[in-house]
Amino acid sequence: MPFVPITGPIVADTVYANNSLVAKDVSATFPEVTPITADLQVMGTLSLPVWQLLEDMELAITKIGTDMGLANMMRAETMNLEFRWVQTSTDANGTTKNVGCKAFFKAIPKVLPGVEFAVGEASENEATFTVLRYQVFIDGQEAWLIDRLSSIVRIAGNDYTTNVNSLL
Repeated sequence: MPFVPITGPIVADTVYANNSLVAKDVSATFPEVTPITADLQVMGTLSLPVWQLLEDMELAITKIGTDMGLANMMRAETMNLEFRWVQTSTDANGTTKNVGCKAFFKAIPKVLPGVEFAVGEASENEATFTVLRYQVFIDGQEAWLIDRLSSIVRIAGNDYTTNVNSLL
């Protein structure tokens, strides 16, 4: 049975908006990619995913502090966001190494976050975005690309929209 490397903790991360560094050490929730289902009448109802049609995708970023990095991330326009993070990976020999990961988004801010603060405490601000394009690389290899405007759903090298696109 082949060994699957054990992925460990995130060591550090950075966020860039339109190629400018806007934040470090954030927490983020990348979009859940949910295909719309089609219901078929087969011995009752059978719901099958249609990977060419997707539900809305949302990105959430929690940033510590209220600063110009937050302001530059929240411009009321389509933005290019880039996340870079380092995580540990342990192989079958017990050797641990750092692995670089990147995610690229074309996204539009949904709201300007409300700022909450108290003396002696750090301000946490959650920014949410509607995602138009979502691409992830793990250790230099593309894991997936979801591009709503170009009708691309590619996961682990398999393009799930090429058949439909070739017929159009």
